[in-house]
Amino acid sequence: MIKQLIINADDFGFTWGVSQGIALAMQHVVTSTTIMGNSPDLPRHLELLQGLSHRGFGAHLVLSAGAPVLPSEQVPSLVRNDGSFHRDFRQATRMANPREVLLEWRAQMERIRQCGVRLTHIDSHHHVHLAPELTRVAIQLAEEYAIPAIRRLTVGDVCREAGLLRNVMFLPSVARSAMYIGQSGLKYPERLMSLSERHLSALARLAPGIYEMFCHPGFVDQELEKRSSLLYGREEELRLLTAPSFAERLRQSGVELVNYGIFGG
Repeated sequence: MIKQLIINADDFGFTWGVSQGIALAMQHVVTSTTIMGNSPDLPRHLELLQGLSHRGFGAHLVLSAGAPVLPSEQVPSLVRNDGSFHRDFRQATRMANPREVLLEWRAQMERIRQCGVRLTHIDSHHHVHLAPELTRVAIQLAEEYAIPAIRRLTVGDVCREAGLLRNVMFLPSVARSAMYIGQSGLKYPERLMSLSERHLSALARLAPGIYEMFCHPGFVDQELEKRSSLLYGREEELRLLTAPSFAERLRQSGVELVNYGIFGG
């Protein structure tokens, strides 16, 4: 078995500048992106992906950015008074009725599929599908749409990202979510990691297997400034991912670049 790496760009469809940046990164080393089905102008954004059919495209399920696809009266636990999602993902997951989440996430996935996109996997904005009850919803939708793979986060992943003490209160939920996914029959990479110097340096030491590195490339536009706290870090990631030296570094680490399509379906 060889060492394979999925590089997935989250947030496609968030803003025009983000989608432009992701499309550019996918012309280089980014092998996969996950699409926000509640993007108001989704068909226009998806035009940016023409010519990239060799890449993977997943659903980036949303509870904490923009507004729902469904009318707000159908999903009252998910929205604020103005009809938009709660921006704080912790509040969003705490208040969410799983039945309403199922309806809304199904609507988001239907919207992506109606644009002609074949989905390879599921993940979510701010990892909200890793709240245990919402993990069950995501698994149900993956089975319903015959999607073979899902992003999984383990306790070990959390500890590698930010240290145990900072995240200790979330670890029981992370463990339950990982257990549900492990029991579901869905497929997933062996390890999830963010794009960082520490993880890049560790690639050469990884054992054979399939791994995922997630990233957030993009261009900062006015809409992004209004909607996100992650701004110029996106442009820094884009510069890194499109630099020839980055591709060479991956080659030297011994990884083969793949996308979630490797899991079949």
